[in-house]
Amino acid sequence: MSVEIERKFLLGAEPDWPSAGAGGLRRIEFEQVYLRVTEAVEKRIRRRVDGGRVSYEYASLTPARGGERTVEEVGIDGVEYERLKAGRDVARHVIRKTRTTFAWGDHVYEVDHITDPVSRACWLLEVQVARRDDEVAIPEFLPVVREVTGEAAYRNAHIALG
Repeated sequence: MSVEIERKFLLGAEPDWPSAGAGGLRRIEFEQVYLRVTEAVEKRIRRRVDGGRVSYEYASLTPARGGERTVEEVGIDGVEYERLKAGRDVARHVIRKTRTTFAWGDHVYEVDHITDPVSRACWLLEVQVARRDDEVAIPEFLPVVREVTGEAAYRNAHIALG
């Protein structure tokens, strides 16, 4: 179990990736499925394709305040993924996104391009920090509209509602 503290920002468009320096970019495809979401816990599964390698995980997330949450993740196999997916929360859409990660200064930046559900398609930047009040330097090639840390509408579980 780990505690994650992240700052989240809404981007207005696709970043200017050539300005980021092509050598340090890594792209990961995700299919994210919610099994159960309450005020106290989110249970989800994810299929990840990273460099052609497919992996699966089950996660239980306990949201806290201001971008902080407790995360328990465990690897599962494809058969278990499909079994759990069959029992998904049908009120929520399957999220499909491409995550581009890169190091900048003291942080690893994760830019998610959410493509499904189409009605909530957007670009989000997430940066893991040690403390909620940590300063985050935003590279100029990221077209940040505003910070959305702690806003329910930009949590993946809410985006999955469509």
